[in-house]
Amino acid sequence: MATTSRLSAPLKRSEDTARFQDPIVAEVRAARQLLSSRFHGNLSLIGKDLMKRQNALGSKLRRFK
Repeated sequence: MATTSRLSAPLKRSEDTARFQDPIVAEVRAARQLLSSRFHGNLSLIGKDLMKRQNALGSKLRRFK
């Protein structure tokens, strides 16, 4: 059996998550799943992509102090 290294943790599945579905959590998980599949779970590539998108926003990005 071949093993592959995972750079991201799998989503937890439990009976408790089926009882309550928070729409914000669902949206974040969907985005996480999309990024994970796009970059094959490679956190380094995901981070580089997010930084590229953040830099593209320029002055539209708000930072709170």
